[in-house]
Amino acid sequence: MISYLRFLFSIVFIKNVLALDNPVFFVEDGWYNQTHGGYIGHFKIPIKIEFVSWWIALVFDDPIDSFKVWQGTFTKSNVEQTCFYFSSQQWNNHNYPGSIMDQRYMVEFRRRPNVNYRTYKGPRPWIVFRDKIYRPNPEQNDEYPMQVFNPQQIRLPWQVDDLPVPDAITREATTTLAPLTKGPNPGPFWWVRTRYPRPTRSTITVKRSSTVTSATTSSTVVPGSSCKLNRESRIQLCPHKQLKKCYIPSCYQLKEDEFLVVQCWNFHDICWCVDERTGKRMSDIFRYINRGSLPCIKKEVPTTPPPVTTKPYITQLAQPPFAPRMNYDYNLVIIYSLRFFEAQRSGNLGTDNQIRWRKNAHISDGSMYGHDLSGGYYVSGDYVKYSFPTAAAITMVAWGFLEFPKAYENAEQVERLKETLKWATDYFIKCHVSKYSLYGQVGDAAIENSYWERPQDMRVNRPCYAVGVKNAGSDLAAEVAAALAATAKVWIECGANKNTPYVKELLDHARDLYDFALKYQQVYSVSIRAANDHYKSTGFEDELVWAALWLYQATRESHFLMSAGRMFDEYRFGGTQYEVSWDNKIVPVQLLLAQLGPDSDSTSYFSHVKDFCEYNLPGNGAPYTPEGFLFINQWSASSYAGNAAFICLIASKFPLLDAQSKHAYRKFGEDQVDYLLGKMGRSYMIGYGKEFPRKPHHRASSCTRTGPCGWVHGYESPDENPYMLIGALVGGPDNDDQWTDNRKNFTTNGISLNNNAGFQGAVAALRHFQLEYEEWREWKASNKP
Repeated sequence: MISYLRFLFSIVFIKNVLALDNPVFFVEDGWYNQTHGGYIGHFKIPIKIEFVSWWIALVFDDPIDSFKVWQGTFTKSNVEQTCFYFSSQQWNNHNYPGSIMDQRYMVEFRRRPNVNYRTYKGPRPWIVFRDKIYRPNPEQNDEYPMQVFNPQQIRLPWQVDDLPVPDAITREATTTLAPLTKGPNPGPFWWVRTRYPRPTRSTITVKRSSTVTSATTSSTVVPGSSCKLNRESRIQLCPHKQLKKCYIPSCYQLKEDEFLVVQCWNFHDICWCVDERTGKRMSDIFRYINRGSLPCIKKEVPTTPPPVTTKPYITQLAQPPFAPRMNYDYNLVIIYSLRFFEAQRSGNLGTDNQIRWRKNAHISDGSMYGHDLSGGYYVSGDYVKYSFPTAAAITMVAWGFLEFPKAYENAEQVERLKETLKWATDYFIKCHVSKYSLYGQVGDAAIENSYWERPQDMRVNRPCYAVGVKNAGSDLAAEVAAALAATAKVWIECGANKNTPYVKELLDHARDLYDFALKYQQVYSVSIRAANDHYKSTGFEDELVWAALWLYQATRESHFLMSAGRMFDEYRFGGTQYEVSWDNKIVPVQLLLAQLGPDSDSTSYFSHVKDFCEYNLPGNGAPYTPEGFLFINQWSASSYAGNAAFICLIASKFPLLDAQSKHAYRKFGEDQVDYLLGKMGRSYMIGYGKEFPRKPHHRASSCTRTGPCGWVHGYESPDENPYMLIGALVGGPDNDDQWTDNRKNFTTNGISLNNNAGFQGAVAALRHFQLEYEEWREWKASNKP
């Protein structure tokens, strides 16, 4: 009896396969070890037209280490190893309606932390085939229908080459098949046939039948298919912790058994029309921003004809002084850099944490002092929280957005950037426990650097150090004030105002901290001796001017600008400077004063910035490596080069600068950024390019999720870090362009928020100039006389 049931089951299975209606995907087999995983994927797409050749692209969200395909000829992959192309072989190039595009592939990939690979076999690709994009269900391993999109509806995670789609020989079959009949001598599989008849050359066009059965147009409500019940069922079956990742239908508030005719899934930024009684999709899928084009949206018919407008012939759009290279995906670099900031978060990481190998850590910071000092960022590869360099990095990141917002908008990272800033400013607000008291450090490197562990496994006392009236820290208080004011300015530029509660809170703390820094003046590292060996400050004067300028930016209260100009003269900040760092902000102060100060003084302030940029150009005195990398300091060389590039790229926008200098400054910035992204064959940003660092000096990413870590299994391990610290910019090469991937070398393999901050701003600048140049080219093409 059991064998008979198995036979019947196999018959039904064969019938379902051969009568395939929808594209399906399933995983044949999966495996994993301590560092990698892999699986064999299998997808089937029903063919409805005839063609004599084909190609397919599989697009993965993250890099794949190994890819193999059997029923196609592998042709190429992109540099990032996320897009893989294969084409037809001689025996399967010609396909007919009714046949099936049946493909199997095998991938191997680096394991992600906190993922159960017994149930989750691995990342599913976006499948690009002819004029459609197919998306497998990431939670299903068994055969399951794929979602189908038009290319205009979905933005793929990686750009796919615009390869030509082979022409179809026949149109899609429009006939309906005759009912199945057994006939004489049918055999045991008499019901097996393809879904569509194979056409001949003489039947290219087929008249569509004018009769439609009532069954095809029936819209009767299936019992239990009301919108309310549908919502409850989908909520209950959603496999994700975040409900937004599952599609939950929207219902009429007054009649919950009916669907809203326009359904939107915000997580994927798409909308479509449905039948209000059954919820069945009745239209194509549109991007959310194009939802006004949905056929189910009622459009008001204008009573008067719209005014006739003609596009003016613009003559004012001048050619940009610099034609940027298009060799690197700067949008992706911005995304990766922000992801690195997220990997450096401390405290309770929340349910939306994207860095799955990171866990909640140090959530009791400050408790022994009666304060909640959890949160904030680890500034480098250990777990001490230094507010001074962190605030400097946050101010630079905010400045990069304010100067070049189009780059973040184009990369769709504005909200992610705001989250990055807010994670820091929320922590700074916690640290500002009273008007004249600010915690500036949590943890002690003298204690913690004796351990090499995961952050959640550190079981040492974490002393907290504050500055106050009797142990002042003007530079610390002023830098935190600058970070708070710059973040408030970002919020204002994004639509808030000074009365918005969060903006008001930021500015209230910034004002108090600025007042604190002015009244009680002293270098913070004298008061917080624990910071002296790692982030020693050389002076507080530049931070006072810096904070005043950012408070003026956010509030437009003229007394802050007047104070900044007076202190600039008092501290004699005129003259040429040779570097920009978390400790030295004189050149940024000169640049802000040139932008914000009176016109009569702007040229004077900007002359100092120009001297800085001219000095750093090749051949003008600044030290360079043989391959063209600006080498100011062996400690975090990438940070100094990125900061210099950022400053000079901002300076290149100055209206009084001549075109030749603008071109030179932008080329200098591009050369430094592109060097760090791999122009000479090696990228210094983890995860970007083909050759990038695998062993950064970083405790959290060097420890496996479970098991021992420590100095032997973590620090001294010859293997790559188990987790990829995507987006981190390492220290960089020596003065001869030499670099080795050595975790023990924290000079060249160390990571820091300050490495990324100015560099990220420089990348945003280059993306801005790319968009500017593309806009000019489009204008030029559309305004030809």
